Amino acid sequence: MFLYLLRHGETAWNAENRIQGVSDQPLNEVGLAQARALIPPLAGRPIAAIYSSPLIRARETAGILAEGLGGLPLHEETGLAELNQGDLEGMRIADVKEKYNGFWDLWRERPAEALTPGGESLPDLQKRAWAAVESIHSRHPGEMVVAVSHNLAITTLLCRILRIDLNDMRAIRQHNAAINLVEYDEVRGWGVVMMNALSHLGSALASNEKPYH
Repeated sequence: MFLYLLRHGETAWNAENRIQGVSDQPLNEVGLAQARALIPPLAGRPIAAIYSSPLIRARETAGILAEGLGGLPLHEETGLAELNQGDLEGMRIADVKEKYNGFWDLWRERPAEALTPGGESLPDLQKRAWAAVESIHSRHPGEMVVAVSHNLAITTLLCRILRIDLNDMRAIRQHNAAINLVEYDEVRGWGVVMMNALSHLGSALASNEKPYH
């Protein structure tokens, strides 16, 4: 099986560097253009279906891609949703440092041990996102599939495949509309083929967002 893991296009909160978890923010104009830019590198590939996080920024990205690839089947997968950021939703990092300095220090030093105030932890996110990948795999053995998800959700999945401890997740970056490709082999298991590819965007569509890690 080949599974493309795509991060959604840019939103206003991405552009403003606000923390964005399960808040339902739509794509901005740059994000819509980024979603369209995902079509050419995937055109002509034998993709069986597209799965998406239920959050609107992912659904819009997936919908544009599905239509651009000839009307591919599009399904929602709740496990692909982003980390629930709880009380931090919509905040700027400077404000988080001031109001939740204890959490912020732990998040920077040992993020796997940090429970977002009113939200969830990285291990919880990784567990449900991996369950979503396994579910998709069970429905499409040997096929090529696309899943549109989010920064931290994709990061935790790649950490699991690469056997990177979640406390070291900053070794992985995920920008808006990034393309990742992972492969399942019956003998070797899961492996990463491509990670955080951005050449399809060009300089005009490159995001200025600083991914929240």
